[in-house]
Amino acid sequence: MTQSQTQQAFIIEIGETQAGLVNRRNDERFFTFISASSAFRALEGLRFATPSAAEIAARQLAASQRRPALRLAS
Repeated sequence: MTQSQTQQAFIIEIGETQAGLVNRRNDERFFTFISASSAFRALEGLRFATPSAAEIAARQLAASQRRPALRLAS
């Protein structure tokens, strides 16, 4: 494998759920998110500077899905 074909990949887990993974080739600056669960599909294809940034985004998405929707008084 040549240097330009080398890749880095990291699994992103939230609790015991595999949210997805981030991947980048050596010639890329950012990591691309690949969802492993439909709950994290909103992050599919988004690019992150670091795997930690992707994990934070996945945690925020998971937290927002657990919160009940706000109801407006009528």
